[in-house]
Amino acid sequence: MSYSFFGTRKGRYASVLVAICAAVVAACSGPSPLTPSQQTASGLRAVPATKPSPTPYSFSFTTVDDPGSTSFNWATSINELGAISGNYGTGSTSDPSHGWTTMPPYTKFRQLDYPGAVNTYLMSMSTDHLRAGYFLDNTQQHNTWGFVQNRGIFTLYKDFKTPKEPGFIDQLLSINGSDIAVGYYEDEYGNDQPFELIVALNKYTPLTPPDALSAQPNIVNLRGDIAGTETTKGGVTQGWLLRGGKYTTFSYPGSTSTQAIGLDFEEQVVGSYVDSGGATHGFILTNPMSPSGQYWQSVDEPGAAGTTVITSINAQHALAGWYVDSAGNRHGFTAVVSGSK
Repeated sequence: MSYSFFGTRKGRYASVLVAICAAVVAACSGPSPLTPSQQTASGLRAVPATKPSPTPYSFSFTTVDDPGSTSFNWATSINELGAISGNYGTGSTSDPSHGWTTMPPYTKFRQLDYPGAVNTYLMSMSTDHLRAGYFLDNTQQHNTWGFVQNRGIFTLYKDFKTPKEPGFIDQLLSINGSDIAVGYYEDEYGNDQPFELIVALNKYTPLTPPDALSAQPNIVNLRGDIAGTETTKGGVTQGWLLRGGKYTTFSYPGSTSTQAIGLDFEEQVVGSYVDSGGATHGFILTNPMSPSGQYWQSVDEPGAAGTTVITSINAQHALAGWYVDSAGNRHGFTAVVSGSK
């Protein structure tokens, strides 16, 4: 099973951070996380957490939609130069999914499709030339393959443990500037089995979040740290972080499920959670590996009507993600820190 920010199982596939030298230096020695008390609230709300929430950061939001669709866009990553990757189209037969990339000021978009694919999902873009994602092929079974694009050249990837039966599912969800990617394959029981991939060596290493029945590794950062989402054997959907060989799990306080989707160099995690009323909000988590020192912030895009998902955060604390408006349309967005006290 999969519990992902993309959507649901097969429907998800039909509809579901590098390096210019200065940018890498900025990321590797990059700014420490913003001190929450330095920021003022704007379109955000503080909620009870493991300790009193700090004053939320103040963000300025910009909708980022490829003009190929006015009703279904989502931004999947933002790199250290502010370039954003994403997708448009629901993935249905009449509305196929296409990947896209865009640079500030986000007025021009470049489409990216795996050659011959039925649907292409661009999930990650490093600050240099690497892009990663997955696509549905044009066979009758519509197999799902991971791909990496390096300077315009596509390469297929599939974990050797992926079942060989037609209709297999294997995805790459993130890639960093050191040619390390993460993804998962669906096993014969329908559970997601996460892995790390050294791209140049085509070497796969299983990832083992604690007590996971099914798990996805959604992001690998410049350190090689990995964050993702798992569903435990007890049915709990929560976030996890792997750093220095140690796993840490976490859930937004009071939520019914939590998904960790993005991770910056300073170990700030972003993602989404579902509240007790069923609404989905974005979050920023600071100090995820310190249960007594965690700081949570809830984030809602101002135009959202019950659904905001943050998919990425860069070293400058800029966010990317998507939201659903009151008409039910899905839009990509980016948000930048806009002010301080």
